Amino acid sequence: MKRIALLSLMLLIGQPALADGTVPDRTSIALSTLLPPPPAAGTAAATQDLQAVLAAQRSRTSAEQSAAKADMERSVFRFADALGLSMQAATLPKTALFFGRVADFDKAEVKDAKLYWRRARPPVTSDQVHPLSQEKPDDWSYPSGHATFGYTAAVLLANMVPEKRAAIFARADLYAQHRVVMGVHFPSDVEAGRLAGTVIGAQLLQQADWQADYQAARAELRAALQLPVSPAQTP
Repeated sequence: MKRIALLSLMLLIGQPALADGTVPDRTSIALSTLLPPPPAAGTAAATQDLQAVLAAQRSRTSAEQSAAKADMERSVFRFADALGLSMQAATLPKTALFFGRVADFDKAEVKDAKLYWRRARPPVTSDQVHPLSQEKPDDWSYPSGHATFGYTAAVLLANMVPEKRAAIFARADLYAQHRVVMGVHFPSDVEAGRLAGTVIGAQLLQQADWQADYQAARAELRAALQLPVSPAQTP
């Protein structure tokens, strides 16, 4: 219930769409004022967070490691399996353009939040953590940028192709969880990314200056999937 209430609050205080079509300020979604703080160092919640990372590290298989490394790519084309489509930027240029813009917007918003909390990543917190990649020393842990992008993309894709909504969000869950498998994020970082991405995705759906690119990508993607221009209305 707390999670639902928090999400509702975020959506209520989001800015309305810009009527004049101008590009909104990149900090218009102040994640540092919307997300709960990460678990404080030394608390039981922080210990539980670390133990979850270590448990994922102990149980990760070679296949899971390979899949997690592949998901290091911050791209909508990582959702190709959920859509049942061989997606490539060369054949879906409008989709690539739109989600490239989304990735840039997400990154800027998350960067501000990371700098606000400056939470150390798991390998810095504990030498028991053996990550599968080396992250930049000044790229903080909370919230997860990859998880944020994954859920932002999922919200947008699910509105473009609601016929595949369940598979899209399941793929977003896996994409985000892979950050814990990699040993570079705590579960609470991923959960914050889920909330942040949901809010950002909902906000972009309302922004007038994003609509042209969104509609172009939506039409291109639905055509590639051989779906009707508009999904069937459900009662």
